[in-house]
Amino acid sequence: MSLVAGFPGSGSASLIVSEGLSKVYGEHHALRDLTLEVRRGEVFGLLGPNGSGKTTTIRLWLGLMRPTRGKATVFGFDCWRGGLEVRRLVSYLPGELRMPGSLTGLGVLRFLSGLRGGEGLDRAEAIAERVMKLDLGRKVRKYSTGMKQKLALAQAFADPVDVLILDEPTSALDPSARHDVLNLVREARDVGQTVVFSGHVLSEVEAVCDRVAILRRGRLVHVEDMHARRHLRMVMARFDGEPPAPPEELELTLRRMHGPAFLWEHRGELAPLLRWLADVPTADLAIGTEDLHALYDQYHGPDADDDEEDPAR
Repeated sequence: MSLVAGFPGSGSASLIVSEGLSKVYGEHHALRDLTLEVRRGEVFGLLGPNGSGKTTTIRLWLGLMRPTRGKATVFGFDCWRGGLEVRRLVSYLPGELRMPGSLTGLGVLRFLSGLRGGEGLDRAEAIAERVMKLDLGRKVRKYSTGMKQKLALAQAFADPVDVLILDEPTSALDPSARHDVLNLVREARDVGQTVVFSGHVLSEVEAVCDRVAILRRGRLVHVEDMHARRHLRMVMARFDGEPPAPPEELELTLRRMHGPAFLWEHRGELAPLLRWLADVPTADLAIGTEDLHALYDQYHGPDADDDEEDPAR
């Protein structure tokens, strides 16, 4: 699926590009020098607590606010100067929804689809009724918060665009609906759409994202390739006598050490690691995995560096 052939930057592997993007309100830095690319066809996660800069980043990408410094482009269009063109090519689900309560669910879908010439209405109805189990004949004012969220999601996934930007798409949903949304994200990627997924539920982000950016107080502090992370092992070893130095080809990265006990990250082949451990005086050994929560806690956990002025890592 590609709707942008011939547009500026349509041949590039990166659809969204930020260069030194910043937003300042008086003395408050909502976003500081964000340099980041979102690649064509990936699900890209934005992580961070409230106030970390996620929504500000999204609004700058959509041209809904003017950057203080730097620039961002989508499909090669400047997000501020070409904001109308950007918004024509992107489907956006905001974190806070407003809908006309006097319309029925179907009336809302017809109105939103009509903004794009009626394209996507049949698919929006199908998602709303068959996946989200909504009664489209009811007035929206009688919908619960979760039902309104489902209606908006049906339209977002039905829009005929190459990029979906979803700001906390599962925040008001029950577990079953959350599962449905994650499946829709996977389906969008499978047909070639690019998805920006901003959320707080780490297990959901971990389940669907190809890469994840972690923001802290308006700064980008880390970008993680989730495919590489799924092959990451955590190796904890305790040695008798003098601790040996591991060979470089084992691809071990020291996380921390305490006396004769070492904790390493391991991304290489397992067999060479086990052969080396068998040849050195290993007193105790544990090999496991680490979820996204552990990485997130490095930047937002109780032991994270609390110096607000530290440069991005």
